[in-house]
Amino acid sequence: MAALSVIIPVFQSAATLERCVDSVLSQNVPDMEVILVDDGSTDGGAQLCDRLALDNPRVKVIHRENGGLSAARNSGIEAASGRWIAFADSDDELAQSTYADNLHWLERNPETDMLEFPVHVHYTASDGYRLDFEPRTVSGSAVFRDWLECGGYNHCYAWNKIYRRSLFDSVRFPEGETFEDAAVCPSLVRNCRAVRYSDKGCYLYYRNVSGITANYTFKGQEPLLRHNLNLLEESVAMNLPVCQARLWALCMNLLIDLRRCHGTDSLYIKSAAKRLSRLRPSSAAVLKAGLPLKSKIKTLCSILLGPSLTSGMLGIRKY
Repeated sequence: MAALSVIIPVFQSAATLERCVDSVLSQNVPDMEVILVDDGSTDGGAQLCDRLALDNPRVKVIHRENGGLSAARNSGIEAASGRWIAFADSDDELAQSTYADNLHWLERNPETDMLEFPVHVHYTASDGYRLDFEPRTVSGSAVFRDWLECGGYNHCYAWNKIYRRSLFDSVRFPEGETFEDAAVCPSLVRNCRAVRYSDKGCYLYYRNVSGITANYTFKGQEPLLRHNLNLLEESVAMNLPVCQARLWALCMNLLIDLRRCHGTDSLYIKSAAKRLSRLRPSSAAVLKAGLPLKSKIKTLCSILLGPSLTSGMLGIRKY
């Protein structure tokens, strides 16, 4: 059994794949398998996967018909033999020793089931920024509550984490749906005995101009609102008013953005708006939520007027 299985879905990424794999193989983790899941690539990526496997015995390849990112990740999970699982996208990289340093900590703290490490978002771009963590561990019944209160839903990335493999015994990524990370991450956190937030290493996330988040459609963006509405309902049930206010502001913005799309399902928008209205936070909670001034004003207006009227008042036009 390998110590770590790194799953890399591959689709039309021949230009960046070797760079990604090289950064993973140089992680100073000798007991590691790298699983390349070729998701029906037609740009030469399938052949490149096979060549990389011939060059290094730690690389394994799965060829499958195109089924999307979730299906590719699920294929990798089912083939993984490591005690730990990590994910990487084929156009990204990892900073040196990211896996080695964090695995060393995990092996000395066997009660921990998931570790999250820093990420440089839009690496090399002018608007890039780092998400860093103060090193700490959260255990027991406090794990999910702390994740909500600290805004873990804002970085539900699959790839800046190391997971105990058993977390995926009953969890898979939803196939045929975007924002699959936002669907899966809360379920994984709920099942953790302890979560470590690490200051070691860094995931280097490149901007993908052809990616899902760069191409705005109602179908593509709707799951993100749905998943965050579910978290909003949980924050209300758990009596977390400040978290409720932050999630409400997030969902309100997502709803307004969905309303701007051509071809938007108006019945869905009305239903989501009613659901959001039932979950509105108190003005006091909004004032304590630490929102930026513009967002705070917009949220308070939406509580009073509703998101639909607020978007019109602010002059937000459809695409």
